[in-house]
Amino acid sequence: MSKQKLQQLTSISLAVSSIMMAGLAAHAGQQNLPAPVRGVVRPQSQATISTDLSARVSSTNYKEGDRFKKGDVLIEFDCRRTQAELDAADAQSLEMKLALDNNVVLDKYKAVGRADLEISRARVKRAEAEANGLRARLDQCKVIAPFNGRIAELAIQAHEMPAMGKPFLTIIEDQALEVELIVPSDWLKWLKTDATFNFNVDETASSFPAHVTRISAAVDPVSQTIKVMGLFDSDAAGAGILSGMSGSAEFQEPRG
Repeated sequence: MSKQKLQQLTSISLAVSSIMMAGLAAHAGQQNLPAPVRGVVRPQSQATISTDLSARVSSTNYKEGDRFKKGDVLIEFDCRRTQAELDAADAQSLEMKLALDNNVVLDKYKAVGRADLEISRARVKRAEAEANGLRARLDQCKVIAPFNGRIAELAIQAHEMPAMGKPFLTIIEDQALEVELIVPSDWLKWLKTDATFNFNVDETASSFPAHVTRISAAVDPVSQTIKVMGLFDSDAAGAGILSGMSGSAEFQEPRG
């Protein structure tokens, strides 16, 4: 398909969409109802994951689109070097503790200086801190799922090394979906939490009842709009609704 033909089809689609929304707005005006507004389906929980580990991926247990459960290991890194460093740090910590215990016994017989005893205690604390730091780093060698969901984006494979600070995994909780709406700020005269609306999904041509759960704390002064979040009253995910789908929201509250 030529670029000119694609632009023509896009223009026609936008025009048809504008005519439909104008018709809905006119119908709403006749009934003294607010005009429909556009919205996007979003997951209630999502996470974009990066790491500062300098280790290669040993395995990726899921692919894009796969479903996982909370607690599942999504990605594992090859951290044998870090494990060896931790083992050495634990051994050094044990050595420092034995030296401290010996100095405590000697102190009872005034056979060691007070400064040497305090230095032994400080060395134990330092060795334990180093071991704990390595232990915390070792915890990063497995990416554990924080909730039930699906892999939305996977930008790394086995044997690859992640770029420091660059996201390589995005996960979403696809069973708990909400709707993000942008509405005129003058709707705040009547719009409250728990206000009901119907959300008509473009991609599936289906409609779902929903209600407002949160209203943003700030109005955009340029567009004079405000963000509103809503929650489906039925199992929209079970009906095939996915994050990223868009549609229009129709409120039944009269403008008064």
